[in-house]
Amino acid sequence: MSMKKDDIVTLVLINGAELIGKLVAESETEYVLNRPRMVQANEKGLGLVNGVCMTGEEPTGDLTINRSGVIFVIKTIEQMSKGYREQVSGLMLPK
Repeated sequence: MSMKKDDIVTLVLINGAELIGKLVAESETEYVLNRPRMVQANEKGLGLVNGVCMTGEEPTGDLTINRSGVIFVIKTIEQMSKGYREQVSGLMLPK
């Protein structure tokens, strides 16, 4: 599965956390995501946290993530991609 710039991707970190964001760039040492969000399970299923950790500020631009902390990266399923786009844009997308 090939990923390209501007795809919505999921990074699974070595601690089990999952981040979703728009892929800006990748290199041998890092991934750069635009406005990433952390995936969190809740009583309704899965949700997106406005940021990448519970106590940090919300990234409003690009965030660089060290590749050594990532188990794998994969293109995000459409339902979660849509939720991500709605959350970062503030616009409701058509169903």
